Amino acid sequence: MDTKTMTKAFSTAALGLALVGCASCPFGQDDGYRPIFNGRDLSGWTGATHLFYVEDGELVFREGEKNYGNLFYEKELADFSARFQFKLVPNGNNGFAIRAGRECLGGGALVGGNRALGDAAYNGMEIQILDDTGSLKQKNKAWQYCGSIYGVVAAQKGHLRPVGEWNDYEITAVGENVTVVLNGVTILATSVKDLPTDGKTPDGKPHPGLHNTRGLVGFLGHTMPVRFRNIEIKEL
Repeated sequence: MDTKTMTKAFSTAALGLALVGCASCPFGQDDGYRPIFNGRDLSGWTGATHLFYVEDGELVFREGEKNYGNLFYEKELADFSARFQFKLVPNGNNGFAIRAGRECLGGGALVGGNRALGDAAYNGMEIQILDDTGSLKQKNKAWQYCGSIYGVVAAQKGHLRPVGEWNDYEITAVGENVTVVLNGVTILATSVKDLPTDGKTPDGKPHPGLHNTRGLVGFLGHTMPVRFRNIEIKEL
């Protein structure tokens, strides 16, 4: 199966499982979620703390053409549900890591001669946080859309709020199953159980951490000042 056909197959499988119309994230309710960002400082977080800062109770990535860095919650997780809000700028780009290896604390650096081991999109999974409508994003692959598992499974497009407004995100990983809810709509519901790690994914690259059973979660900064707030986790 070629890459184009595989991308379509993975996308179809994801959308076929989707449960459209889920309720928006009820932030602050007593439903088992707990805040992991205090709105004052980066206590409890590790990694590229020099590239993230707190402003007006929000977590912000520091803008810069050469700024790339990962900020992880200090505790490794297995099965969990995370929810938070994000605000994009035009062409804004970031990501949320699922079960990333600790090698990714280096922010994508070579590890033992293998860059994939240092990149959370490959040593783990990256859920895209992206302005799909941006002028610089119109040639993106389907697996780069907001909500996609980067390089692996495409999410349903078209549910972002206008740039500059807050979006509600809920990301759940249980075993090999991953669900992403954006603004009350399930845009991805898939299993990675039978997906390959050896480069036969839509992006054609090895994903050695695709089947990690536990690891780090957090934000993957890519040059743009994306903002986050109401960051909560529920361990499952």
